[in-house]
Formats: sequence, C-alpha cells, structure tokens
Amino acid sequence: MHKSQRLRDLLPLLACPECQEPGGLSIETVSAQQAEEWQTVLREQARPEQQIICGSCHRAYPVTIDGIPVLWSHMLEQTFDHLEEDVNGVNPSEQDVKAANIQVYDQISDAYDSEGVHADAVTRSRLVSAFVEATNTRQGTHLDVGCGAGNVLQFFSDVLEGPKIGMDVSLSGLRAVRRKGFHAVLGDAEKLPFPNSSLGLVTASSVLHHLFLPDRLMQQAHRTLSTGGVFLTDFDPNARAAEWGWLALQLYALRRPVYHLLSLGRRRVFHGTEQVQVWNAVAEFHNKPGEGFDIGNLRSALVRAGFELHRVFPHNCHDSSVSSGSFVQPSPRHLLVQALSGRNPFHRDNSDTLLTASVKPVKVHNDEISPSGRRQVQELFAESHSGLQESSKPHQPQGGHVIRAA
Repeated sequence: MHKSQRLRDLLPLLACPECQEPGGLSIETVSAQQAEEWQTVLREQARPEQQIICGSCHRAYPVTIDGIPVLWSHMLEQTFDHLEEDVNGVNPSEQDVKAANIQVYDQISDAYDSEGVHADAVTRSRLVSAFVEATNTRQGTHLDVGCGAGNVLQFFSDVLEGPKIGMDVSLSGLRAVRRKGFHAVLGDAEKLPFPNSSLGLVTASSVLHHLFLPDRLMQQAHRTLSTGGVFLTDFDPNARAAEWGWLALQLYALRRPVYHLLSLGRRRVFHGTEQVQVWNAVAEFHNKPGEGFDIGNLRSALVRAGFELHRVFPHNCHDSSVSSGSFVQPSPRHLLVQALSGRNPFHRDNSDTLLTASVKPVKVHNDEISPSGRRQVQELFAESHSGLQESSKPHQPQGGHVIRAA
C-alpha cells in the first residue's frame, strides 16, 4: 500500500495529543523552513514533505518522508529538541527519562527485531490467554504502546479483527512495524494521540517501568478505550522480587565491568560505554533493585484509573497461560538472585515480572462520577478485594511518583 494511502487510512483513527479533539486533523504541505527544522530535531536524513494540522488548536505535527505521523506531546517535542543534552543519571527529570528511551531504542530496535526479544510463542500464548479470559470481543482497533518492532501486534493478528497501530518514541522501531504491514505513529505514552472511547485493545509490554509517571498511561488507556475494551501490560518488574539482599546487590554492582567485557557480543554492545550505560539505567526508570511495582498498589492504580481489574499475574516468562499454579520455573539469573536474597525462587509471588489485564467497565466510568462517588466505588471495591489497599508508606523514587510501595 502506498504511504499516502496508509496515512489517509490512519488519520481518522487519530487525535491531537494536546486538545484530543477527534476528527479535526488534516494533511497539508509543509513549508521548507519548517521542514528543515523538523528534519534537524528528528535527526532524519530527509525533510518532511507533509504535516498534520489540528483544526481545533492549530498545532502542526510533522510526517516523516516515509509517511509516519509524529504526534508528539509538547513535552516529547521538547525532549527531541534537546536530545543532544546530557541526561541526568542521578536525579532524572521526566524529559531525561524520555530522552534516554529515545537514545536507547533508536540504537537497539533493529537488534530487538532480529533477535526476537519478547517475540516467542510462550509470550504470545500468555498475552492472548489473558485477553481471551478478559473479554469475548474479537473486533476493535488495537494500539500497542511502546511497540518496538511490532511483535505484540503480530501476536493479535489472528485474534482481534480491526486496525492495528504501533506507537513508540523510536522511529527505527516504527519503521520495522511499517515493514510488517501495521500502522505506525510516533507518540507519547503519557499523552496518547487517540480520541476518547475509540480503541478495543491497548497493550503495553515492558513499558510501565520506562515511564516517569506510569499512572498517566493507565488513565490515557482508560480514556481511549471503548466500553468493554481491554488494557494489557506485561514484563514490568515485581517490587517483591526487586528487594535484593546484600549478596545479590554485590553481584549487581559488578554488572558494568561485565557488560564492558561483553560489549562485542550481541545486544550487550549497547552497554559498552559509560554514556550508554547511563542512558540505559535512566530508560529503565523503575527497573532496578529496590524499585518495581508492588502488586497491591498496581491493582489500586488501575482501579483509580477507572478499570475493572481482571488479573495481576506474576510470572518468570515460562508461563504460557495466566491459569498456571502457585509455582514457577525461574531463570538461572532469577534463581540465583532470589536465593541470595533469602527468598524461594520457585514461589509465584517472588516472580520477577508482572502481567495485568483490566477492562473498561460498562456501567461505571471514572470521568462520569463525582470525586465522592469515586471514593465510594473504590472503598467498596477495596472491601471485597483486600489486596487493593495501598501501602501506608508509598515509595517516592527519585524523579517522580510511581505506583509502588515496598
């Protein structure tokens, strides 16, 4: 399909990320001066020839020469504009976290695609089983946030009928998505460029821990999903498993010299210099010892966003179904870390990653009830699901709030 036709087919599914007014976008020719500015900011080899104009707020968005719309939020646009500045690795800001993710995934997206990271049959089976368990719907627009090379979109090709859209901050990854025949959009996970109640499925695999404020994605997913729509997340770190003991922490401290020694091998080439190690650490904002997501607080955050929580499923990547039992098969690394931390590595609660499945409810919409009514709903829900109570001392990591307490 020609790039112009692809863009015309995609346009009705999009909205301005700032004003979020549906149906007000148009495609226009871009001026030479503006095209040159955007080419520099996006670090592209060719100048954009087209732009998308919002008829409501009149913001203009570039379209790459090969037809990928860049519907960045104001914050993401600023991040691209200052991408050459150093990232603060000690106390990162929201812009630092976004910049680190752009730098990291522009460089490794091709390797992720060729090596099939998170593209295995077990991962597909687990995600599809969570979706099938949560809904009987088999039709709707699928948005994959942080899509990488489009593996999750492929997982649902035969499961959900309807348009499939990959969204990321990396143009390298988005071009791989386009090559696989899917729609691609550059956008901000914390300010989705889609109309209210327009999507049937939102997936975010290995994404929450890359966001400065993960709560925002949950709220945006709820806003953009239609009634009965499903929100799936996976491969985010379990805070319980991230509470490493002293011996495990000593092992973790040795990782950088080891990465440097392995820098000529496969994906570990990205860990070869001090600069890229800082980028990677900031990009993995909530994925480090002592961080991650507390299961109870993750549940609470999804309920606060307006979702009916269907499942939170701890796993170690070997589970092909969300109906597995109380014991898991740990990887050698996870077995060692948990054993050194004094925990049973075979118990499911100590699994290293979490999957969540949530549904936008039919009757109760978070944006349609008063604050007092919302509190009553949450209190009733918490009374029947004691695990949904937040910890009395929520953890505040450097750089922002996160839905986690350990």
